[in-house]
Amino acid sequence: MNRRISPGRRHAARGGRREGDHRGRAVVLVVDDHADSRELVATVLQDFGIAIAEAATGREALARAAALPPDLVLIDLSLPDCHGTDVVRALKADPRLSHVPVVALSASVMAADKARAAESGCIEFIEKPMIPDHVVSVVRRLLDGAGAL
Repeated sequence: MNRRISPGRRHAARGGRREGDHRGRAVVLVVDDHADSRELVATVLQDFGIAIAEAATGREALARAAALPPDLVLIDLSLPDCHGTDVVRALKADPRLSHVPVVALSASVMAADKARAAESGCIEFIEKPMIPDHVVSVVRRLLDGAGAL
């Protein structure tokens, strides 16, 4: 499965993914203002038994993270209400969430953007369009390292 995930593609498998239905599974918070991107990432991760929570804005991401908390956050750096790195800094400043690993998602692959993501607290950077196998590999490695899988 070396396909690339692009925001414009629709995925047919939508069933079975709802927030609040975690039942002891690892929870990944997917933050992206594009619903198609959230859906595609969620579908890929659900195939591995990972529960998904979603947020479309920075404000929504912070509220969802505080309510859950998630085992991992995947965050697009371009959000409508703020830069993704601002959300990462807020997560890292919260003692209840500071331990949660955060992975940046971005179509901008310039060195300065990667450095800004790392400085904010992101421990990985995944380029868009995403390769599903790479997303799964990164997520599983980080969840396994955190003892969430």
